[in-house]
Amino acid sequence: MAYAELFKDEKGEDIILVETTWNEKELIKLVPGAKWNATERIWSLPPGWAQCVILRGVFKGQVTFGERLTAWGWNEVNNRIKPATSLRLLTERPESAEMATFLRSHSGYDLYDFQAVGAEFILSAGSCLLADEMGTGKTIQALSALRAIGEKDGLPALVICPNSVKTHWVNEAREWFPECEPIMIDGSAAVKTKQLEHVLAVPNALVIINIEALRLHSRVAGFGSIRLARCQECDRYGDPYLKPARCETHAKGLNHIPFKTVIVDEAHRIKDPHSKQTRAAWALMHGPTVERNWALTGTPIANDPSDLWSIMHGVIKSEYPTKSKYVDRFCLMAWNAYGGLDITGLNPEHKDEFYKILDPRLRAMPKALVLSQLPPKVREYRHVMMTPKQAKAYKDMEQALITRLDDGEILVAQNNLAAQTRLLQLSSSYCTITPDPTQSLGSKVMLCEPSPKLDALDEIIEEMAGKKLTVCAQSRQLILMAAKRAEKKKIPHGLIIGGMSQWERDLALRDFQTGDSQILFFTVQAGGTGLTMTAADTQVFLQRSWSMVDNKQAEDRVHRIGSERHESVTIIDIITRGTVEERQLLRLYDKMKRLDEITRLKATLVSAGKPTAHLDEEEALILSSYLG
Repeated sequence: MAYAELFKDEKGEDIILVETTWNEKELIKLVPGAKWNATERIWSLPPGWAQCVILRGVFKGQVTFGERLTAWGWNEVNNRIKPATSLRLLTERPESAEMATFLRSHSGYDLYDFQAVGAEFILSAGSCLLADEMGTGKTIQALSALRAIGEKDGLPALVICPNSVKTHWVNEAREWFPECEPIMIDGSAAVKTKQLEHVLAVPNALVIINIEALRLHSRVAGFGSIRLARCQECDRYGDPYLKPARCETHAKGLNHIPFKTVIVDEAHRIKDPHSKQTRAAWALMHGPTVERNWALTGTPIANDPSDLWSIMHGVIKSEYPTKSKYVDRFCLMAWNAYGGLDITGLNPEHKDEFYKILDPRLRAMPKALVLSQLPPKVREYRHVMMTPKQAKAYKDMEQALITRLDDGEILVAQNNLAAQTRLLQLSSSYCTITPDPTQSLGSKVMLCEPSPKLDALDEIIEEMAGKKLTVCAQSRQLILMAAKRAEKKKIPHGLIIGGMSQWERDLALRDFQTGDSQILFFTVQAGGTGLTMTAADTQVFLQRSWSMVDNKQAEDRVHRIGSERHESVTIIDIITRGTVEERQLLRLYDKMKRLDEITRLKATLVSAGKPTAHLDEEEALILSSYLG
């Protein structure tokens, strides 16, 4: 029988040591983070609730916990797990809660009940993932919890967020946490350096930086066998030509700031552990002075449950030490058509164990439960047919990966992946090939008229009779074509696409929300995160992204707090018949089901006695749209 006990290592840090018999060697290897010490002839594990749970599961209860480890476990249960679990599904503010007392003592400080409970959950859970649906005020909940902790224990703090919501965080911080000093890291490299130096002199700083620039101002954490770029100052075998500013192990501006709290907004951006921006976020989240990490996202997975590991590794490294062991134990695998393995969901054999580890650190509230005043979503699918020359080009590309365009140019897809991109382009409009000014011998595909989708959009705009609506697509070119049509018809409109300055984006959004702008055109990537477009009660998708996360984020720009002024919010998809777009709907729906396996929003509604008919109707609409 295995025996586990809590000890201190040479550095004075907690570590779990496990003694096993010779025939238990393969079992202990299944526990994430297990390492064999050949000198001491004993196994070691990082100290975490997850390791204790998995030890029991792996050894089928045939494991003994020592006195110190047992005491540590009961302390975890009584001080973190029970309080957090009791708040996880709660929507009404408990009178005895510390957060409720704090809120009542601050005049003018008003939250929805579920937001107050959410802030209380964050405080109880310590490091956690807040996965409420988009538009429920996760920013406010995090700032409220940070204010309750106080300046001395919670600041300085770091907020990592997409570039599009930096200004939003500054504004919300001034309103909900006036005692802090929000400092937005922006501008040229020299300006950013001065800003980071200034932070060191501000004990109540709330530093806000966009995730896209993170790796330029932080060292990068390692992952697996990825080799970090090292200069010779930190490694004598490093690259002699690499400057310290480009070295991935050198401490940079953000690493010198003693952050106590790190908040990652839209945390699905750190789902890829191979990405340098993800590993730069890890380096900051695992800093020596950091006491708590909070991840905020309504879409914690994009494709399958393995996406969750990267986020939770950042949140609480000790409980999610290695990805391979996590996938092996908790993910269900299936062979695909190419002979590889795909993750298809959670492993039903270990699902209860998975939830026992995750639940004390996850809170996910559906809008249908906590914001019943929001209008219902009404889905509508409008189908269009390709023009003859569009259909010919599409068919050739689908069958042979090559087609000749009207002007004699040859459009070629080098592989099946490129062909899928070309098919989506041809589903939306015709195209031409033009020289690429950035390459001496290169060319690029440009979308052009005719476009039956834009014809259908014109009809929708006429039906709206001057009412406000938003229009989005994956393709920047398609959005620009749609905006050009609106300009010709002299329809007041705004535009949010990549490459625009923050001032231009804010102006377009403000004009739409409070001004005379009738239509707001935006790309899914540029405008689909963190923005509020509740002036519209209709959103038109000219194209969907293959990313379920991007689609959900873009949809909830109009369906969020503030949209209660409308009777309903209509989501219109314009889909081209007989194209890859019909299959795309089913793929996206499949990803949605995997997301619900983690957040269990539908189960939360059922347990609260709320109807789920709207979710069933959504599934029926997607299926009927595909079947025609």
